[in-house]
Amino acid sequence: MRYITYFILLFLVSLPAANAKELNSEQLVERVKQVNELQNKVLMAGSTKQDIDSLFAQYTDDFTYVHEVYGGTYSRAGLYKNTVRFHGQGDYQYQQPRYQIIQMMTGLNAIAVIRKQFDGEIHLSVFEFDGEKVKRIIEYWR
Repeated sequence: MRYITYFILLFLVSLPAANAKELNSEQLVERVKQVNELQNKVLMAGSTKQDIDSLFAQYTDDFTYVHEVYGGTYSRAGLYKNTVRFHGQGDYQYQQPRYQIIQMMTGLNAIAVIRKQFDGEIHLSVFEFDGEKVKRIIEYWR
């Protein structure tokens, strides 16, 4: 019985490590492209709440969005609430995608992304991942 208990405890302790999947550079690039596409889709005229839900499905439950210039740190729940509210008010009416990815540099479960906004403004963002999902986005622009 003692060995069975030991085995079960060993199995349970190893579960988080088994679930935490490290993405390689190619996977990080593909994931950011997917998230960027979904972000753009949400901002377009004609987007739906399903588009918002598809975007937020890419985020971990403890996801945070950090933009010190525009309010600091937002939780997943707070950002979702704001996104749904702005969408419902008709604030998202872009006629072309907001962001075009210009350059990416991968790291350990993170990727720095330079994106050009349709008006020519350049934005630097860092996407951090926990497995396949985005854990945090940090923005470095005004």
